[in-house]
Amino acid sequence: MNLDERLRAVTRRQLDLLEELQRARREVVDVRGRTRMKIAELQEHERQAAAHYEQALDEQEPDAEAIREWPQRARSRVEELEAAVAELDVAERKLAERVAGAELDLEDFEALAPQLVARVAAARTAGVGREVFDTLNDAMRYVEYALDAAGSTDPNGPVRPPGVDRPGEKG
Repeated sequence: MNLDERLRAVTRRQLDLLEELQRARREVVDVRGRTRMKIAELQEHERQAAAHYEQALDEQEPDAEAIREWPQRARSRVEELEAAVAELDVAERKLAERVAGAELDLEDFEALAPQLVARVAAARTAGVGREVFDTLNDAMRYVEYALDAAGSTDPNGPVRPPGVDRPGEKG
């Protein structure tokens, strides 16, 4: 797997994480909405039970005392659910912050990935270029060494004093 493939895999994993965070947030929002609906139902039940209790008291029904507990139980359950909604609000806010952070991380990484690829390519190119330069430098040293060993440092041959012709030349 080369660098491009690895970076694409990281991006896919970041997108998967972002999707999971968004899905979790939607689920929390959904549960919170259903809980609020249940609270509204219980509050209505509490009002009806209180009215029923008042009616039973007015009519002096024998089971009026048993009915008196209904609104209290409904109120207790409403308070429990309201506390749960408050906890869900905190959870949803934390998830929203995490989603926003994941979106920023993804944007940053998408901007960084091409830079990473370019930097790695430049480093590889520089490394290859340096190796070529070192090889050429070594070759030049070898040529110089071979020429020194042969007694001449001039690649055009030995330097002749003025007026001395090369073999085969007449001046």
